[in-house]
Amino acid sequence: MKNKILVTSAAIVLALFFSSSNAFSWGSATHAFIDDYLGKKRGLKNVNEIYGGMAPDVFNYMFDNPFYMGYLSNQTHNEFMKVWEKARWRREKALAYGFVSHNDKWGADYTAHSAEGYIIAKAEVLKGILEGVPEYRDLGLEDPVALEVSHNLVEAGIDLLIKRIDHMIGQKIISSALLRSPEFPFLLVKAYAKDFSQYAGISYLKAVNIIISTEREFRKTTILYGQALTQQDEIMAIQLISEQMAELSESFFAAYGITLPPGTVLTPLVSFAIVKSMEICAEDFRQEILETINFVNQQLNSNEISY
Repeated sequence: MKNKILVTSAAIVLALFFSSSNAFSWGSATHAFIDDYLGKKRGLKNVNEIYGGMAPDVFNYMFDNPFYMGYLSNQTHNEFMKVWEKARWRREKALAYGFVSHNDKWGADYTAHSAEGYIIAKAEVLKGILEGVPEYRDLGLEDPVALEVSHNLVEAGIDLLIKRIDHMIGQKIISSALLRSPEFPFLLVKAYAKDFSQYAGISYLKAVNIIISTEREFRKTTILYGQALTQQDEIMAIQLISEQMAELSESFFAAYGITLPPGTVLTPLVSFAIVKSMEICAEDFRQEILETINFVNQQLNSNEISY
């Protein structure tokens, strides 16, 4: 009974989190591409802006603790100005500039996940395609979960389309993660640790350790994702990203209390879905990304975010 209550509670937290518009962003490569065009154009400032632009998703994968994940991810996507206000030095400001550009209120994610956002529209199309696949139907996913799965698959597909127009995007992601300023995890601590400790009923030290360790793992995962996108062979890149997403999906489903059918192998299904995502986005994704860059640039200027 206790375990059932815990699973139900986790599912409620996840449902609230994933049904909100900040559940997941544009993919990491798309954010990297956007931030490569915003702000500073060269050197470590540009590198830090790119990493900062991906980093609001740092807490999106804490499936082992959806209570923490829901709170922290909401903070990074909606209370993003805390990071900007705590940034003092130039490297911190570069990180914070990218971080703010990502936000769900008027940043890049707004164009992806607002009521009629691009990702939502494409995810609905992909969901319809997947419902015709027996292996997908066998998963028995409820509609909110199925739609969120489609969101993530579409985002991965767009990331691979980004690779077609910027062959160096994988290397840019890797460089940004390797060279990001060491101040960044402590910037997150300054912005969020105190309120997080109070919300979660944990010590300040534990809150600090959770934030720092989660950012460390996010950084590693980001490097692996960038490595997949460095592959010259697109089929190999799709395979590597599909393997990463399939592994992540197991934790995602487990957090929802979903037990996959015995012998389920997700990678081929993920690969199929990513290819379909690329097909349904290929004709219009470029225009959407360009409009997003222009929109975010205007919003940064109107909100006086510069350094």
